[in-house]
Amino acid sequence: MLVLVVIGSVLVVTALIGFCGVFRKQSLFLSGFLAAMIITLLAQFAAVVILFTSNGACHYYIHDGMKYSMLFYGKAGINQKYTDAMDYIHKKVDCCGQYGWEEFLSTNASNWYSNNLDVNSYFAQSLPDTCCKEYKEGCGKNLFSTYHDPKNPPATIRTDACWEKTNDLLQFWLLLAGFMALVFMFIQVVAVFLNVVLQKRYKEHEDYHLQTHKVATVKEAKDKMAVKQNTYSTAV
Repeated sequence: MLVLVVIGSVLVVTALIGFCGVFRKQSLFLSGFLAAMIITLLAQFAAVVILFTSNGACHYYIHDGMKYSMLFYGKAGINQKYTDAMDYIHKKVDCCGQYGWEEFLSTNASNWYSNNLDVNSYFAQSLPDTCCKEYKEGCGKNLFSTYHDPKNPPATIRTDACWEKTNDLLQFWLLLAGFMALVFMFIQVVAVFLNVVLQKRYKEHEDYHLQTHKVATVKEAKDKMAVKQNTYSTAV
Protein backbone atom coordinates (compact mmCIF):
# COMPACT_ATOMS: atom_id res chain seq x y z
CA MET A 1 0.00 0.00 0.00
CA LEU A 2 2.82 2.39 0.92
CA VAL A 3 4.56 1.70 -2.41
CA LEU A 4 1.39 2.59 -4.33
CA VAL A 5 1.02 5.83 -2.36
CA VAL A 6 4.64 6.80 -3.09
CA ILE A 7 4.32 6.01 -6.82
CA GLY A 8 1.04 7.93 -7.02
CA SER A 9 2.56 10.94 -5.25
CA VAL A 10 5.55 10.97 -7.61
CA LEU A 11 3.26 10.83 -10.66
CA VAL A 12 1.09 13.68 -9.33
CA VAL A 13 4.13 15.89 -8.66
CA THR A 14 5.53 15.02 -12.10
CA ALA A 15 2.24 15.92 -13.79
CA LEU A 16 2.11 19.25 -11.93
CA ILE A 17 5.64 20.12 -13.02
CA GLY A 18 4.77 19.33 -16.63
CA PHE A 19 1.55 21.37 -16.43
CA CYS A 20 3.43 24.37 -15.04
CA GLY A 21 6.01 24.07 -17.81
CA VAL A 22 3.37 24.08 -20.54
CA PHE A 23 1.23 26.78 -18.91
CA ARG A 24 4.14 29.16 -18.24
CA LYS A 25 6.03 28.13 -21.39
CA GLN A 26 9.28 27.73 -19.48
CA SER A 27 11.86 25.15 -20.46
CA LEU A 28 13.13 24.90 -16.87
CA PHE A 29 9.89 23.27 -15.68
CA LEU A 30 9.89 21.01 -18.72
CA SER A 31 13.45 19.94 -17.90
CA GLY A 32 12.29 18.97 -14.42
CA PHE A 33 9.34 17.09 -15.90
CA LEU A 34 11.67 15.27 -18.31
CA ALA A 35 14.02 14.23 -15.51
CA ALA A 36 11.13 12.98 -13.37
CA MET A 37 9.64 11.02 -16.29
CA ILE A 38 12.96 9.35 -17.08
CA ILE A 39 13.39 8.33 -13.42
CA THR A 40 9.82 6.97 -13.35
CA LEU A 41 10.39 5.05 -16.58
CA LEU A 42 13.57 3.46 -15.22
CA ALA A 43 11.79 2.51 -11.99
CA GLN A 44 8.90 0.95 -13.92
CA PHE A 45 11.28 -0.93 -16.19
CA ALA A 46 13.08 -2.33 -13.14
CA ALA A 47 9.71 -3.31 -11.63
CA VAL A 48 8.70 -5.17 -14.81
CA VAL A 49 12.03 -7.03 -14.88
CA ILE A 50 11.67 -8.00 -11.22
CA LEU A 51 8.05 -9.03 -11.82
CA PHE A 52 8.90 -11.49 -14.57
CA THR A 53 12.16 -12.78 -13.06
CA SER A 54 10.49 -13.47 -9.72
CA ASN A 55 7.77 -15.55 -11.39
CA GLY A 56 9.53 -18.79 -10.49
CA ALA A 57 10.04 -17.71 -6.88
CA CYS A 58 6.33 -16.92 -6.53
CA HIS A 59 5.41 -20.40 -7.79
CA TYR A 60 7.94 -21.96 -5.41
CA TYR A 61 6.61 -20.16 -2.32
CA ILE A 62 2.97 -20.85 -3.19
CA HIS A 63 3.71 -24.52 -3.86
CA ASP A 64 5.62 -24.97 -0.61
CA GLY A 65 3.02 -22.99 1.33
CA MET A 66 0.25 -25.29 0.08
CA LYS A 67 2.36 -28.36 0.82
CA TYR A 68 2.85 -27.40 4.48
CA SER A 69 -0.77 -26.30 4.74
CA MET A 70 -1.83 -29.80 3.69
CA LEU A 71 0.57 -31.52 6.09
CA PHE A 72 -0.52 -29.49 9.11
CA TYR A 73 -4.15 -29.01 8.14
CA GLY A 74 -6.44 -29.34 11.15
CA LYS A 75 -3.78 -28.67 13.79
CA ALA A 76 -4.49 -25.99 16.36
CA GLY A 77 -2.15 -23.59 18.15
CA ILE A 78 0.75 -22.15 16.17
CA ASN A 79 -0.19 -24.34 13.19
CA GLN A 80 -3.71 -22.94 12.94
CA LYS A 81 -2.45 -20.52 10.28
CA TYR A 82 -2.00 -23.41 7.84
CA THR A 83 -5.62 -24.47 8.24
CA ASP A 84 -6.86 -20.90 7.90
CA ALA A 85 -4.76 -20.35 4.75
CA MET A 86 -6.05 -23.51 3.07
CA ASP A 87 -9.65 -22.80 4.04
CA TYR A 88 -9.33 -19.32 2.56
CA ILE A 89 -8.01 -20.77 -0.73
CA HIS A 90 -10.79 -23.38 -0.81
CA LYS A 91 -13.46 -20.70 -0.60
CA LYS A 92 -11.88 -17.98 -2.75
CA VAL A 93 -10.50 -20.17 -5.55
CA ASP A 94 -13.32 -22.74 -5.43
CA CYS A 95 -11.10 -25.82 -5.04
CA CYS A 96 -10.17 -28.56 -2.58
CA GLY A 97 -6.68 -29.80 -1.71
CA GLN A 98 -3.39 -28.89 -3.32
CA TYR A 99 -3.69 -31.51 -6.07
CA GLY A 100 -7.34 -32.44 -5.55
CA TRP A 101 -9.81 -33.51 -2.88
CA GLU A 102 -8.30 -37.02 -2.78
CA GLU A 103 -5.29 -35.70 -0.88
CA PHE A 104 -7.35 -35.36 2.29
CA LEU A 105 -7.96 -39.10 2.10
CA SER A 106 -4.23 -39.87 1.98
CA THR A 107 -1.08 -39.29 4.02
CA ASN A 108 -0.35 -36.13 2.00
CA ALA A 109 -2.62 -34.51 4.57
CA SER A 110 -1.17 -36.64 7.36
CA ASN A 111 -2.64 -34.77 10.32
CA TRP A 112 -6.15 -34.58 8.83
CA TYR A 113 -6.02 -38.21 7.62
CA SER A 114 -4.97 -39.63 10.98
CA ASN A 115 -7.44 -37.58 13.02
CA ASN A 116 -10.50 -38.01 10.79
CA LEU A 117 -10.51 -41.72 10.07
CA ASP A 118 -13.65 -42.96 11.81
CA VAL A 119 -13.06 -46.59 12.83
CA ASN A 120 -16.55 -46.77 14.30
CA SER A 121 -18.16 -46.05 10.93
CA TYR A 122 -16.39 -48.66 8.79
CA PHE A 123 -13.32 -46.44 8.50
CA ALA A 124 -15.31 -43.63 6.93
CA GLN A 125 -13.25 -40.62 5.88
CA SER A 126 -14.12 -36.95 5.90
CA LEU A 127 -13.26 -33.82 3.94
CA PRO A 128 -12.90 -30.32 5.39
CA ASP A 129 -16.19 -28.45 5.45
CA THR A 130 -14.63 -25.76 3.24
CA CYS A 131 -14.42 -28.34 0.44
CA CYS A 132 -18.21 -28.33 0.23
CA LYS A 133 -19.70 -26.19 -2.52
CA GLU A 134 -22.24 -24.87 -0.01
CA TYR A 135 -20.38 -24.46 3.24
CA LYS A 136 -22.02 -25.52 6.48
CA GLU A 137 -20.62 -27.10 9.60
CA GLY A 138 -20.27 -30.87 9.29
CA CYS A 139 -21.01 -31.01 5.56
CA GLY A 140 -17.80 -32.95 4.88
CA LYS A 141 -18.19 -35.48 7.70
CA ASN A 142 -17.88 -39.19 6.76
CA LEU A 143 -18.41 -38.66 3.02
CA PHE A 144 -16.26 -41.62 1.98
CA SER A 145 -15.75 -45.20 2.92
CA THR A 146 -12.33 -46.85 2.70
CA TYR A 147 -13.23 -48.06 -0.77
CA HIS A 148 -14.23 -44.74 -2.25
CA ASP A 149 -14.19 -44.25 -5.99
CA PRO A 150 -12.05 -41.19 -6.85
CA LYS A 151 -13.63 -40.97 -10.28
CA ASN A 152 -17.09 -40.43 -8.83
CA PRO A 153 -16.85 -37.87 -6.04
CA PRO A 154 -20.03 -36.49 -4.47
CA ALA A 155 -21.62 -33.65 -6.40
CA THR A 156 -21.62 -31.53 -3.26
CA ILE A 157 -17.83 -31.03 -3.04
CA ARG A 158 -15.31 -28.92 -4.91
CA THR A 159 -13.27 -31.17 -7.18
CA ASP A 160 -10.70 -28.83 -8.72
CA ALA A 161 -7.09 -28.85 -7.52
CA CYS A 162 -6.07 -25.65 -5.73
CA TRP A 163 -2.51 -25.62 -7.05
CA GLU A 164 -3.60 -25.72 -10.68
CA LYS A 165 -6.24 -23.00 -10.28
CA THR A 166 -3.98 -20.78 -8.15
CA ASN A 167 -1.16 -21.20 -10.66
CA ASP A 168 -3.47 -20.16 -13.50
CA LEU A 169 -4.64 -17.11 -11.54
CA LEU A 170 -1.07 -16.14 -10.74
CA GLN A 171 -0.06 -16.39 -14.40
CA PHE A 172 -3.06 -14.32 -15.46
CA TRP A 173 -2.41 -11.48 -12.97
CA LEU A 174 1.33 -11.43 -13.67
CA LEU A 175 0.72 -11.15 -17.42
CA LEU A 176 -1.96 -8.49 -16.87
CA ALA A 177 0.32 -6.47 -14.58
CA GLY A 178 3.20 -6.73 -17.06
CA PHE A 179 1.00 -5.74 -19.99
CA MET A 180 -0.45 -2.73 -18.13
CA ALA A 181 3.05 -1.65 -17.09
CA LEU A 182 4.23 -1.81 -20.72
CA VAL A 183 1.19 0.24 -21.85
CA PHE A 184 1.91 2.93 -19.25
CA MET A 185 5.59 2.92 -20.19
CA PHE A 186 4.66 3.45 -23.86
CA ILE A 187 2.44 6.40 -22.90
CA GLN A 188 5.26 7.86 -20.84
CA VAL A 189 7.72 7.46 -23.73
CA VAL A 190 5.30 9.42 -25.93
CA ALA A 191 5.07 12.07 -23.18
CA VAL A 192 8.87 12.28 -23.02
CA PHE A 193 9.06 12.73 -26.80
CA LEU A 194 6.46 15.52 -26.73
CA ASN A 195 8.29 17.08 -23.81
CA VAL A 196 11.54 17.18 -25.77
CA VAL A 197 9.78 18.81 -28.73
CA LEU A 198 8.08 21.43 -26.54
CA GLN A 199 11.25 22.07 -24.60
CA LYS A 200 13.16 22.73 -27.83
CA ARG A 201 10.49 25.15 -29.08
CA TYR A 202 10.24 26.97 -25.76
CA LYS A 203 14.03 27.19 -25.54
CA GLU A 204 14.18 28.73 -29.00
CA HIS A 205 11.39 31.12 -27.99
CA GLU A 206 13.27 32.13 -24.83
CA ASP A 207 16.52 32.58 -26.75
CA TYR A 208 14.74 34.74 -29.33
CA HIS A 209 13.24 37.01 -26.67
CA LEU A 210 16.55 37.20 -24.83
CA GLN A 211 18.37 38.14 -28.03
CA THR A 212 15.67 40.70 -28.92
CA HIS A 213 15.96 42.20 -25.45
CA LYS A 214 19.76 42.47 -25.80
CA VAL A 215 19.45 44.13 -29.21
CA ALA A 216 16.87 46.57 -27.84
CA THR A 217 19.11 47.35 -24.86
CA VAL A 218 22.13 47.99 -27.08
CA LYS A 219 20.06 50.19 -29.42
CA GLU A 220 18.68 52.14 -26.48
CA ALA A 221 22.19 52.67 -25.13
CA LYS A 222 23.39 53.89 -28.54
CA ASP A 223 20.42 56.28 -28.79
CA LYS A 224 21.19 57.73 -25.38
CA MET A 225 24.84 58.14 -26.33
CA ALA A 226 23.88 59.90 -29.55
CA VAL A 227 21.57 62.29 -27.66
CA LYS A 228 24.36 63.13 -25.22
CA GLN A 229 26.79 63.78 -28.07
CA ASN A 230 24.30 66.05 -29.83
CA THR A 231 23.65 67.92 -26.62
CA TYR A 232 27.38 68.40 -26.08
CA SER A 233 27.95 69.60 -29.67
CA THR A 234 25.14 72.10 -29.37
CA ALA A 235 26.52 73.45 -26.11
CA VAL A 236 29.99 73.92 -27.59
